[in-house]
Amino acid sequence: MPKKTATKEGKWVWVKCAFCKGTGKDPFKVLSPLSNCPACGEKGKALVQEAYKTCPDCGGTGLRRRTRLYCWTCHGKGVVPE
Repeated sequence: MPKKTATKEGKWVWVKCAFCKGTGKDPFKVLSPLSNCPACGEKGKALVQEAYKTCPDCGGTGLRRRTRLYCWTCHGKGVVPE
């Protein structure tokens, strides 16, 4: 029986994390000033598929409206695939 593998079409590129603005740290310093960004995991950038657009729910900020949580649609990246 052949093993099925998932194929990922398109080119993947790095974009600056919208939630932490590329710092890799929690912008609200809720737990501590040293807390890692929950959206990018301290990298400061996120891997997305090319042909992306600004997230319609957060407007590219990576923040959920009226909260300190990252956007559930784009997962804090600020962009979504087209």
